[in-house]
Amino acid sequence: MPTPERNRAKVTGRGKLPPFAAIPRHILESPEFGSLSGNAVKLLVELLGQFRGGNNGDLQLAWRFMSNRGWKSKGTLHSAKSELIEHGWLICTRQGGKHRPSLFAISWLPIDECKGKHDVLPESTASNLWKKTQTQVAIRANQPAIRANRH
Repeated sequence: MPTPERNRAKVTGRGKLPPFAAIPRHILESPEFGSLSGNAVKLLVELLGQFRGGNNGDLQLAWRFMSNRGWKSKGTLHSAKSELIEHGWLICTRQGGKHRPSLFAISWLPIDECKGKHDVLPESTASNLWKKTQTQVAIRANQPAIRANRH
């Protein structure tokens, strides 16, 4: 009699794998990603590690949590967060307050409902704000945008 793992492998074409965090190749190869600082990339990976497939918009950066993840300075964490927001990689879905952390979403993924935890409407398609920031900066500077079209 086949086990549930074998049935899953037959139906889906794959076996049971441990959880993982994936960054699409077109993002990794983009000039926008390449221009991020090391701390910003580390923070983006940390947030991606919190993503479970239905909680984009319910990702947190509270110091109490992040200090346990190896962050040594509130200033470094704040700078990395500001960089990700400024360049469109991160969206604040709820402003924190007393005993409530700010919540965030990764912009290359659609924002999920998250059972009313945040203040932003769910999306069926991702905003991909990170793609738009380079063009907006170039327009303001009256320069052509740097964009590599790779297929």
